[in-house]
This record gives sequence, structure tokens and C-alpha cells, in this order.
Amino acid sequence: MAFEFLSAIIPAKKKAKVGGSASTPTFNPQQVDRVLTVPQYRDHLTDLFTSRQSDDSRVLLQSLFKFDPDVSAALNAYLTMANTDWIVLARDLEQNIDRDATKSLMLAIEKIGRPTDYTLGFQLKKSMRSIAEELRYMCLLRGGIGAELVVDKQFLPDRIRNVDLSTIQWYEKKPGEYKPIQKIAGSNDEINLDIPTFFVSHYRKDPTSIYGHSTFVSSINTIAARQQVINDLYRIMRLTGFPRMAVEVVEEVLTKNAPENIRSDDVKLREWKGNRLGEIRTVIEGLRSDQPLIHFDSVSPSIMNDTKPGAGIDITAVIETLNAQNQAALKTMATVIGRGASGVNTGSVEARIAAMNADELNEPVAELLQNIFSFTLHQQGFQGFVEVQFRKAELRPDTELEPQLTLKSSRLRQDLSDGLITDDEYHLWMYGRLRPDTAPELSGTGFMTPVKTKAEEVSPNSDPLGRSLSPEGSKAARSN
Repeated sequence: MAFEFLSAIIPAKKKAKVGGSASTPTFNPQQVDRVLTVPQYRDHLTDLFTSRQSDDSRVLLQSLFKFDPDVSAALNAYLTMANTDWIVLARDLEQNIDRDATKSLMLAIEKIGRPTDYTLGFQLKKSMRSIAEELRYMCLLRGGIGAELVVDKQFLPDRIRNVDLSTIQWYEKKPGEYKPIQKIAGSNDEINLDIPTFFVSHYRKDPTSIYGHSTFVSSINTIAARQQVINDLYRIMRLTGFPRMAVEVVEEVLTKNAPENIRSDDVKLREWKGNRLGEIRTVIEGLRSDQPLIHFDSVSPSIMNDTKPGAGIDITAVIETLNAQNQAALKTMATVIGRGASGVNTGSVEARIAAMNADELNEPVAELLQNIFSFTLHQQGFQGFVEVQFRKAELRPDTELEPQLTLKSSRLRQDLSDGLITDDEYHLWMYGRLRPDTAPELSGTGFMTPVKTKAEEVSPNSDPLGRSLSPEGSKAARSN
């Protein structure tokens, strides 16, 4: 029994709202006439061990992405390796590449990433490469991405607005049918995002919940434990780790030099001695190690811990254990964050796994962009879907990859000659674009198949030059 697929794509009943509906993380409807808050850039003073009690994991991770060395290193490695070129094409419902629809889509993508109406003044438009990088960042930070396709006054795609999923709440009025709303920071207002121009994609989400979590959330406890160890280490180093100056004040000499009216009063004498100690402390605390100390015989300076300055505590095992746990929580390799020490072979395997993790990060980004671009073409009446693919992360330089690319080109040219792939597919896989209109169509022509001939039928006289040199009727010997 054959089943027919319902091929009709039903367009949206209402037109998209000009300017979009969703709010950005920096927008405050109560302060539209004020300058956005300038950061204080004090992240380097943040102590996770104390702040994790007051902030939730989303706020903590947002800070850790900036000031923690391991988290920022893992984030940078993910974003660097996943930043690859992409292939965008439109296929009809029979999975054939539609050249006209693909060209129309490429023009729409160019409009999204470039200013076109200069009467609007300054426009912070971002290229698709920058948009894809922001989406990857949000995947790691929130465990998912949300975006709204914003249209202009002509109802043409104008930009892709990144929506923070931490501001999204969900309703489930029917099993498996979720409807989103957005909570605005600093306000009790809600934005209904049950609109066709809002799209969501998740990254490694728990299937039992519609809300996602960052894959780095498991690193918070390890980072806090490591922070406590480092804080304790700092305190130990300040107390016993380095030689310290000690100043001994001879009380008998100090008492003899006290004024006569003060020596007779015990209360005034104690107060006078305390003032003199304060004066000596002020001089010693501001003294550099290369400055001479001139003093009376009532002061006797010396050095503490000058022979054994350390307490002899070896915390290497503790730090290595915390580093290993932190690496596991960040889902990254030791080589990537600068701790690889197992040899070249292990480093190669770890680099390969890191590249595969970066490829997985591109999957939800490609899914989101596919839905956005498909909606763009559906508004034009296109019956089909958009396909977005990111090239695999590759750590080798282009010059080293040239022999492999030559082999790939030869294989694809043979498939093109046999008609197994189309001309557009060949140009997409090799050059990331459609076949130019000036290029000939070669699919299925057999241009790579050698022409079969019989050796005995080939002679020097079979070419035009040979015939012109041979006299007519001659009995020249035929040679193979």
C-alpha cells in the first residue's frame, strides 16, 4: 500500500510584524532614552566560591565564560574549530536542487548581513558568519538557541535576532505542543512568541524537559572547589611561604626614653608605647627590600623563615585531580586547554575528538538556519525546503589538504561523468556555490570515460598530417 506525501506547504495566515516581536537581552522598555549600562570590568575579582550561593547556574556560567581560564579556553576552542564554511541550497519536494530558489535565497542572505537602507543611519548588521558564531556561543551557554526572523517595511528579511532562551517560558496545552512566551527583564510584561517567525533549536537537551541546560553546568562545583584550594594556597603563601621581616622593640629601652610625666602614669605609658609601635609599623610596612633601615638600639629587626620558608605542603595531586574533573565537566580534551602531556599520539586522538565535538555544535545551528531560510522561501511560494550544511572541522592547513582535495575532485568528477551527481552538486561540494551559468553541463556526458579503440586500426597515417604527407596510392607500411 503506497502512501502519498502531502506536498502542499501552507503559508502563514498573518504577515510578520515589522521590526520583530521578541526582545533582546540588552533591551529595557523602561529606559529606552538612557545609555545602556557600561560594564565595570571587575570580573577578575569574582570569587565563584562565594557567589555561587546567591546566583543561579545561568548567571554563574555567563560570568565564567569571561573570567575563568578553563571555561574560556574550552569556549574559544569550540568556537574556533566549529567556525567552518557552510553550504546552503534549496531543494524541491523531489529532493532536486532548485537553482532559482537557491539564488533567491542567497540574495536574501546578503540582505540580512548588509545595510541596504542608508536613510536609517547607523545599523549594526552582522554577517552570517557572526550570527552563526553567536548562535554557537548561546548553544554552549544555554543549551539551546532561539532566533526571530525580523522583516522590514517591505516584509523582506531584514535581520536575525538572537533571543536568549533563559528569558523564554513554555506552555504545554496539548501533549507535545509547546508555546513560548518571553519574560522581559525589569518588567512584568510578557511577549507572546507563538509566531511563525520565531525558531528554537536545542543542543544535547534532556528529552524529559523542554528547558535546556548548558553542557558546562557540571563544571561549577569543580571550579568552586579549585577556587577554594587556590584561596587557601594564597593564604598559606602569605603566612609561611616567603621570608617575613620581624621587628623587635626593646621595651626597657623604650620605657627609659619616655617623658618623665608619662613614666609615672601607667595608663599614659601604655598609650605612649602603643603610639611608638604604630610609628615603627608605618615605617616598616612601606619599606622596600632594597631600602636601608636606620633605627635606634631600641629596635631589633630580623627575618622569619629565612632558612625554611615553605611549609612543605605538596598540593600537586589535589590540583591535578581538580583539573581532570574540570576538563571532564567542560567536555573538552586536555590538549585543547593546554594540559596535554601524554605524547603525540594521544594529542592527535584528542584533537580529532575535539573536532568531532565542534562538528556536533554546528548541528543545532544548521537546523535553526534551515527553518529560518525555508520560511523565507515559503513566503515567496516555494514548495520545498532549504538545506544547510557546515563543512567538517579540519585542523590541517590547506596546503597539506591539497592532495586529499585533488582525490576528492577526481572522485566527484567521475561521479559527475557517470551522471550520479548533478553539476550543481559538484560545484557545491567543491566550491561552495552553484554552477556558474557560463560553465557547461557535464553530468552524464561520460567525459571521464576513456574512448575504446583497436590498436591495429591506429597508424601514423590516420591523422590529417600523416595523410597529407603520404602520396596517394602508396604502399606505405602500416605500423602499430
